[in-house]
Amino acid sequence: DVRQFLSDALVFFGDQPPPQDNPRQQLNRLSDRLRTSPTLLLLDGAERLLRAYRGLNAPYLGDDGADNAADDNLNARDCVDPIAEALLRELAQHPTSKTILTSRMLPRALQGRGKEMVSGARQIELTGLSLAETQELFRQAGVQASRAEVQAVGEPLGYHPLSLRLLAQYAASDPRYQGDIRTAVNYDPYPELLGKRQHVLRRAYDCLPDTAQQVLSRLAAFRGGVAWETAAAIMGDSDQLRRDLRRLEERGLLQCATQTGVARYDLHPIVRRYAYDRLLNGAEIHSQLVNYFEAVPQPTKVQTLADLQPVIEQYHHLTCCGRYDAAWILYRDRLWTPIYYQLGYYQIQIECLHALFVDGTTALPHLAEETHQAHACNELANSYSLAGRPAAAVPLFERVNDIYANKMGNKTFLAIGLGNLASMVQIHIGQLTAAANNLRRSIELGEEIEDRRNEAIGRQEYGRLLALCGNGIGAAQELKRALELFTAERDIQSQGIVWASRAQAALLQGDGRTAQTAAQEALRLADEDARTRYPHERDYVRVYWLLGWAALLNGNLANAQSYLDEALRRCRAINMVDHEPAILLAQARLARAVGQEASLPANLVAEARLIAERSGYRLDLADIHNFLAQLALDKGDKAAARAHAQQAYAYALCDGPPYAYQSALDEATRLREEAK
Repeated sequence: DVRQFLSDALVFFGDQPPPQDNPRQQLNRLSDRLRTSPTLLLLDGAERLLRAYRGLNAPYLGDDGADNAADDNLNARDCVDPIAEALLRELAQHPTSKTILTSRMLPRALQGRGKEMVSGARQIELTGLSLAETQELFRQAGVQASRAEVQAVGEPLGYHPLSLRLLAQYAASDPRYQGDIRTAVNYDPYPELLGKRQHVLRRAYDCLPDTAQQVLSRLAAFRGGVAWETAAAIMGDSDQLRRDLRRLEERGLLQCATQTGVARYDLHPIVRRYAYDRLLNGAEIHSQLVNYFEAVPQPTKVQTLADLQPVIEQYHHLTCCGRYDAAWILYRDRLWTPIYYQLGYYQIQIECLHALFVDGTTALPHLAEETHQAHACNELANSYSLAGRPAAAVPLFERVNDIYANKMGNKTFLAIGLGNLASMVQIHIGQLTAAANNLRRSIELGEEIEDRRNEAIGRQEYGRLLALCGNGIGAAQELKRALELFTAERDIQSQGIVWASRAQAALLQGDGRTAQTAAQEALRLADEDARTRYPHERDYVRVYWLLGWAALLNGNLANAQSYLDEALRRCRAINMVDHEPAILLAQARLARAVGQEASLPANLVAEARLIAERSGYRLDLADIHNFLAQLALDKGDKAAARAHAQQAYAYALCDGPPYAYQSALDEATRLREEAK
């Protein structure tokens, strides 16, 4: 390989080496040319120069016995060809040219004392693409995907470039839904990746001693990174374990990061998959890990996701053992409330619950009790809704309600299920008549069984729906009654949600002052709820959006920017996609109001439109097209303004009055007249 590189490099300079030149002479000639013609060189896949990848026994040549086990790692990183070592040193110290070298292992020729590099060289760990880079990759491949959708497929792959490129190619070439990322949600690039990298992974794995192979495969059984203390507790604190970990790290199969003095080991997703497939006694290992994480002390108060990692690991190993009922009980009792309500990690809830749906989400989860099956379906549907996937949520909600109505006859749970279907899906996608029917039925059930809290939730959501439909009097009555019921129940959080709905109702009527007062009360109650129980992140996203919208309407543009920035930051931190288009649209309106360059509001509304179209958020699309019509009028393009206003009118019409999105319908009518 190095001889071919030297010849190709000299040809690149137009300097065909004489036939009698040996590699050392070619190296000298290349060095001279680089001094006179500074150049950027690329050596890709340089691990092929090393002994570890040239023969199954090469890494162990020269071993003097077990006492020298640490030295075999250095031998494995020696170049097979001494000319290659000379080339690497020459390129590293070259004064005028630069070389980029990619390798799974660090060649020893480039390493100085300890972990230092030789003069002129530096080591950079190549991590995955960023979220923004992945979005751009999909865009260039012609694949339609929102930011949240890109994140959902990118994170499990570690944003590995080749995996993402394969996924993008798969989505772009799908014959039915060409260019739609949703066709690739369940695509597994591993078989194709393994076909391309089988020789590298197989050789790297097979060259390991048996003990190191076992360590790597057992680490692959973990859901994520593993602290040294955990690895030592599971596999035994020994010099052999330390040598194996060091060997795996040096051979590029294991990543080690030290945080606050604690070493933590992790694997690349592809290496993890390969090593896990070679795990012996997997069920026994997972059972052992269940017992280990079960014994980890619980934090007195959950504040961050890190506090839940031992429980998530325990849940993961329970599902890997096939102990689905025990996993569900653990999830329900220790993970559900902090993940869904407190922290708002909807994608993590989706990933956890998917493990229970062994036969896919079109079938029931593998749980023994019917009530547990319905509950798991409901929670998965809830997270689908908030993560911008209402189409996936609808059949789950309908299945839940069928179980509660026709199999269990549980009116309490049926009231909850009907309210969830209406408020979390049907309102967003413009099925306002169905939403109204379901909410009225939910209220009736609450009254019938004297369940005041469920009755109040139904009235709060029905009041919000009536406000969207332009029925201000009916909305005020329902919200007033809901607040009375929640106050009697001393439910602080729900009182805050009612005040947020009052703020939204006022904004839809153009009353910024009333909206500001109501939103501030909602924020006060959210803070009180956070002090007495825990913060509900979703409530803060909603209230900062409303405060920003009210400030914009009242002409307080500086406060509007601050509130909307905070809303968007919190929204994206938890992937609360159902509110993201509205927040982006508010920011676009603000950018137009402060006289920003026209491209900024256009870019913001374009992102909002992409999310809304992909999620099927009909009401958001009505507002978005109204704003696009206004932007077209700003440019004097009446034809484009009429087209957007007509599109907005069609979206806002929904089921027709009285179940139409009235404020957007009125705005579209005004804009159509102005664009004549």
